Amino acid sequence: MMANHKLAAAVADMGFYEFRRQLEYKCELYGSELIIIDRWFPSSKTCSRCGAVKESLLLSERVFNCEHCNFSCERDLNAALNLVMAGSLLRNASANVRDSLWTGQAPTLPG
Repeated sequence: MMANHKLAAAVADMGFYEFRRQLEYKCELYGSELIIIDRWFPSSKTCSRCGAVKESLLLSERVFNCEHCNFSCERDLNAALNLVMAGSLLRNASANVRDSLWTGQAPTLPG
């Protein structure tokens, strides 16, 4: 978003808190669901095919290459696929499991 100078100025002026607040308002108004993924979820570093997570990924690396399954994909597309899967998991998970997703903590199971 910041590459588009007009959009960048609007985003910088508004701030991301206000952007999120407006997204929540619009979703409520139109009956949509807004799913918030943890900001530290490694969507760019995770292979969307096998789930392996890279130790590091430079911003200059525009193509994601997985060493485990030899999957290759444009970096942003790979991140988008991971976010779609994470959103689907969060939408379908119980509240108990939802709280533990992407934190590395095992959920407490009933019973």
